[in-house]
Amino acid sequence: MTSQSTTAKHRIFLSHSRQDKWVCHQIREKIEQAGGSVWVDVFDIDAGRNISEEIKAGLRKSDELLVLLSPASIQSDWVKHEAGIADALDLPITLVLMHVKLDDRPKPLKDRRAISINELPD
Repeated sequence: MTSQSTTAKHRIFLSHSRQDKWVCHQIREKIEQAGGSVWVDVFDIDAGRNISEEIKAGLRKSDELLVLLSPASIQSDWVKHEAGIADALDLPITLVLMHVKLDDRPKPLKDRRAISINELPD
């Protein structure tokens, strides 16, 4: 009998500001091309649903939070909310810096790993 090995996809919750939607979409495509699975609010929350509850459910199903940190997302209450939930769930959190410096990270995210958007694989 042949045994089939099933490898679960790494599930990433991608947090971002709506102003960075295009870049978020590009990152999502790259991750999916590499075999990962991505949860993004604009694609995964249906109209009429409770946004906060859907975000919590999306994070609970995720293996990691990836935050696209930009000048807009630093100001976003939703990004902070998502990071807080991920922290409470003890999820790994990685920051992707776009047009911000390492020192620009919000206080709750100062101790999190950060990479430049230019360091993402092609």
